[in-house]
Amino acid sequence: MFSPVTAAEIKAAARQKVASLAFWSIIVAFVVLGLKLAAWYITGSVALYSDALESIVNVIASAAAYWAIQVSYKPADQDHPFGHHKAEYFSAVLEGVLIVLAALLILNEVWWSWQHPAPLEQPWTGLAVNGVATVINAVWALTLIRTGRSEKSPALVADGRHIMTDVATSVGVFIGLVGAVLTGWQVLDPALAVIVALNILWQGWHVIGSSMNGLMDR
Repeated sequence: MFSPVTAAEIKAAARQKVASLAFWSIIVAFVVLGLKLAAWYITGSVALYSDALESIVNVIASAAAYWAIQVSYKPADQDHPFGHHKAEYFSAVLEGVLIVLAALLILNEVWWSWQHPAPLEQPWTGLAVNGVATVINAVWALTLIRTGRSEKSPALVADGRHIMTDVATSVGVFIGLVGAVLTGWQVLDPALAVIVALNILWQGWHVIGSSMNGLMDR
């Protein structure tokens, strides 16, 4: 005879699933960062360098999300009679701030590239490497968002949205670099990067706003 699965066991399994995804998110972030740094090293592209900068933020954000999830699962105690679940919202706010910071860093690099235009080295090889990193990021972001919503984990959802902004950045950079290589118009690279940076700013504001609503029980 099979014993029925209790609600506590189902809840524990769901928490283990969320925690496991949060841990693997850190590993994936490091792998993607390595690929993007390699793409920048191969090409010398400022746009790819900016893309890698955002991936550094992804590593920090993924680590923060993992910490918040671990804390949120702690049982209620004397100092926290209602539990620690709001820790995830603090992590989500941090991720929103980091998203905005990444956008500002990209805008700074765009300004520098406009002042110092330079031809790219081995652009197609670098784009191929960066493309692999982008596909990995897109698949992982969708996984985190879907699981975060089903398991009601704001930290996972925020992490997934953050990674998706990185995907948007990578796609914009890819288009810009392809156009720059085919036409010789180096200005296409920084121009598209500005559009992507503005999109990232909007995403960061959205993450911060929704997380603050959770903290305020709105």
